[in-house]
Amino acid sequence: MYRSKKNVFRSALDYDARSLALCLEKIAEQKRLLLIVTTALPKSIAEHADHCVISGNRLLIYTASAAWASQIRFFSQAILNSLHELGQQKIVRIQVKVLLQAGDAKRERTVCLPSNETVEAIFSQVDEKSEDVLDKALTKLANTLKKRLES
Repeated sequence: MYRSKKNVFRSALDYDARSLALCLEKIAEQKRLLLIVTTALPKSIAEHADHCVISGNRLLIYTASAAWASQIRFFSQAILNSLHELGQQKIVRIQVKVLLQAGDAKRERTVCLPSNETVEAIFSQVDEKSEDVLDKALTKLANTLKKRLES
């Protein structure tokens, strides 16, 4: 029996015009909000406000870095006042978020091991037969580092 796989991806043309109109309306509303936000901010800071989205009673403002986020956050009351003057009464809080860059999401962590000389220096400082807690801990550390360096 032959069964064809149903294509999960749908083209934009497959949606009815009403759905597309709703999406376009949302985008237009977000652009209007961004315009209100940028007019409430000083010009040097306004250019770093990238996107605005309403989430419940909050306005989420997206920017590229934490430094600009703190600058925008400083003007949150001025932004709220501008929004309320222009009829956006349901927004009572502003939250500024930082957009992740493409390379930020997948940073690989690497192991940074000390050199053989450093491990030998640790061994030279401890008495392996001592009952001192610090000597025991340093001996254990040096042994672990030596094994890691050898593998």
